[in-house]
Amino acid sequence: MVDGKKQFGLICALAIWLLPTQESAAAKLSWLEQIEVETFAELRKVERFQLKAAEAFYTKGEFAAAAAEYEKFITLYERSIGAPYAQLMWSHCQVRQRKVYTAIRDGFRSVIDYWPESREAKLSAYLIGRSYKSVGEVKQADAAYGKAIAAHPDDHVAVLSKWDMAEIAHIRKDTRRLEQVWSDLVFNTKLNKQNRSYVERAAQGLAKHRFSEADFEKALKTLQVPYSEEALLDAIYQNAKNAVSRLCNDDTTRRSGEQLADRIITLLLDETINIKPSGDGTDEIRELHRRAGRLHERAGRDLDVVKTYERLAKRIGMDDGVRGSIATWHCAKKRFPKARELYGQFEDKTEGLIHIADTWIEEGQPTQAIRLYQRLAKLEPKRLADWKQAIAGIYAESGQHDKAIEVYQELVILAPAEASTWYWTIGSLYEETKRLKVAIQAYRQSDRYPEAYFQMAKCHRQLKEYTEALTLYHQALATEKVAPDATLSIGYTYEEQFKKKDAIKWFQRTCKLYPRTRNASKAHAHLQKEYGISVTLGGSKER
Repeated sequence: MVDGKKQFGLICALAIWLLPTQESAAAKLSWLEQIEVETFAELRKVERFQLKAAEAFYTKGEFAAAAAEYEKFITLYERSIGAPYAQLMWSHCQVRQRKVYTAIRDGFRSVIDYWPESREAKLSAYLIGRSYKSVGEVKQADAAYGKAIAAHPDDHVAVLSKWDMAEIAHIRKDTRRLEQVWSDLVFNTKLNKQNRSYVERAAQGLAKHRFSEADFEKALKTLQVPYSEEALLDAIYQNAKNAVSRLCNDDTTRRSGEQLADRIITLLLDETINIKPSGDGTDEIRELHRRAGRLHERAGRDLDVVKTYERLAKRIGMDDGVRGSIATWHCAKKRFPKARELYGQFEDKTEGLIHIADTWIEEGQPTQAIRLYQRLAKLEPKRLADWKQAIAGIYAESGQHDKAIEVYQELVILAPAEASTWYWTIGSLYEETKRLKVAIQAYRQSDRYPEAYFQMAKCHRQLKEYTEALTLYHQALATEKVAPDATLSIGYTYEEQFKKKDAIKWFQRTCKLYPRTRNASKAHAHLQKEYGISVTLGGSKER
């Protein structure tokens, strides 16, 4: 019997490896569907032609026609070295037509029986298991995978079979079996290019489980199979960090969680560690200390986070980056005065003042932040527009809309190149405060078209000025990318005027002209719900 914590750890680890095993959909045929280059090269011209004809149907999704062409190849060229491949592809065609048992009985097993030494026989052994799995016959699938592994222990199909067996163990919630399969994949698989991704993901899943049990040594041994040097250190951190959080959040396992965190932090901060630096290695050293700090944070050790960054300062020197990291942590703990003290020590005074302003905003004191930006306006007048924009944003977010509008109006003069943006923002603020007529005037001065048409029309509709709204929507119709939005909006506008006939006409027009858009779906559903009209997304209608 597996205890709850062990099962939870294994299930959490599954996310790292539950990924598709097939090749990219961008390829015409997956690895399991491709003929070997050497085999194809040895085929006669007529045989190649027949396989290409079959493949053309297959890649277009015409599987019945493809099956007939592959069967024709087998009939005409029974002794060809391409016959096992044709039989394999005939079997794929049956699976694609959901004739899974036919594929297994008359397809994949025939490949194994008639051409037992072929590459296609190996693939078929695996595909029998995958076919059973696809229809939920997990017991038969598990047995078939076992046979594939026994028959071809050193082939890639054995790796694929083990991978799927792990998923079956997950489906059955058999955590002991899942751990066994993962271990087999990690420790008994040849680490080549074809197998590496499976070994890595299995190692990550198994390591996550072992870290969740605070078993650092076993987890390390697992990750050492596919990883080395800095890649190993990264894998340790990435696969252990959640386990540290989980263990330290439970009083009964907190001690184990802290010990696990300490083991990893010791590795991260080892000054003899072999890293490949970019430049002088400062960036890598910063990242290692950041990760150590995050582990202290996950372990709930507040002071140790600060001490980690202080240790970083001793190693590379105190700079704005280190100060910023410590200040950010103080902000996270709501120690704003402490954070402001550090930001005030920034060598880049402007950046420091911006961060201090942010702390005032976070603390709920926007007036203090505005004062700092006003100070920056005097210190760096060349960036006056930047500071004014920040002040306007603070006013807007704190609900002081009129003051925000006043500053944005100043920006129209200060930074005329961005006037369209300022007018748009002014319009949105007027609209937010229900001053719709002046909102329309502001939007009109923006050059954000066709978006401005819709915003102005929206305001007109709220004012019940439907004629003006319809005029704007009709103007938007000239822009192809928003035409579906315009037709749908025209329908809703007529509906608001209680002009049922016109509304229905424009909803139907949306369905007819733009059948593949989300607006057509909305119009279709609205016609059914509100008017009892069914319209096919292409124009024809049923009453």
